[in-house]
Amino acid sequence: MGTRHRAQLACASHRKLLVPPVPCDLCTVPKLFAYFMKLLIVTNLFPNAAEPNRATFNFQQFSALAKLCELKVVAPVPFFRFSRKEVPSFEKINGIEVYHPRYLAIPKIFRFTHGPAFFLGIWHTLRSVQKTFDFDVVLASWAYPDAFGTALAADKLKKRFYVKVQGSDINLAHKYWGRVRMIKSALGKAEKIIAVSRPLKEKLVSMGIAEIKIVVIPNGVDKAKFHPRDKAECRRALRLNADRKIILFIGNLAEVKGVEYLVQAFKKLSTYQDTELLIVGDGPLRSKLEALTEELGIKGRVLFKGRRSYDEVSIWLNATDVLCLPSLNEGCPNVVLEALACGTRVVASNVGGVPDIIDSPEKGWLAKPGDPDDLERQLKDALEASVLSTFGQSMSWKENAGQFLRVLSSL
Repeated sequence: MGTRHRAQLACASHRKLLVPPVPCDLCTVPKLFAYFMKLLIVTNLFPNAAEPNRATFNFQQFSALAKLCELKVVAPVPFFRFSRKEVPSFEKINGIEVYHPRYLAIPKIFRFTHGPAFFLGIWHTLRSVQKTFDFDVVLASWAYPDAFGTALAADKLKKRFYVKVQGSDINLAHKYWGRVRMIKSALGKAEKIIAVSRPLKEKLVSMGIAEIKIVVIPNGVDKAKFHPRDKAECRRALRLNADRKIILFIGNLAEVKGVEYLVQAFKKLSTYQDTELLIVGDGPLRSKLEALTEELGIKGRVLFKGRRSYDEVSIWLNATDVLCLPSLNEGCPNVVLEALACGTRVVASNVGGVPDIIDSPEKGWLAKPGDPDDLERQLKDALEASVLSTFGQSMSWKENAGQFLRVLSSL
């Protein structure tokens, strides 16, 4: 059978077999190739048995990609952090085969060793996977140590190599000269680099990365889950006060999230005694933040709700009056996209990719990072606003995966 005839059969049959996710201009060489691509993703940011809510944005994106091509995930975890019972060497998550090799990660001053250690940790697994799944493309999703270690492996395996950068992996790297060099080395080997926001692309260019190699694809939203719901019903479901105004924070309680500035700003809202601050999440700063609320005399109005399942997030967003993300650094924060999809007002720090999302007054309020006074002003404006935020117009994860795959399949 001739090449042309085989191509015609493929174009005629792929609709039945694979249910294309985007309009059928797919019958071009790069897009048709995407259907038969075998993709291996390497990232430390993926759920596992011990951390089912880890990096939900990657989980959603890769689940959408898995409907468009064959893929497997290698999600390494550090030695000594988890036992084999907590995180097995292999598991299936939402139908995706996920491997969890171990690598040596010594904290603090030894972070410069994480890149080479990451390579040593994944190398045997990648070679083993290749025997039964001869992947075409390797994608690293995080700059360091993931991209550095994966670049070495892809080079030895002679595989096409791509990188997705998220935000903090690039924005914080400038503090460490050695890490910047390793990141630039890895990105220099990539065919394309996918950034989640325009400011992140600009940061890469300022580091000396060729602009032509960088593609901006913002994160998506699960529109079936994140949409406006009845606020009273959501509050009843979560057993929240029906007659209070609620400011909500969702995220990791770490320094980079700036939650202490939110607590200080909330104290300044003295005229809003009917307002509560709900903090959903956990992390290393929780005890410090709890002590701060007691010191400021607002302990009874700041409620720590701990970690909640990702399936609950939409209910929390619809139950609240204002979502606040006071981060000192961000890439493309999905919680902001999800809040806007629910029609919830948003106050967020003017950092990273946030101004790309809140690009008009109708979508939310931008505050100076690390400035409780300005944050208090923006929260006050949001609480007094007479109209809801404009519903977000973010792309779905299905649309996001389609754009992503077109980049990976460009020959």
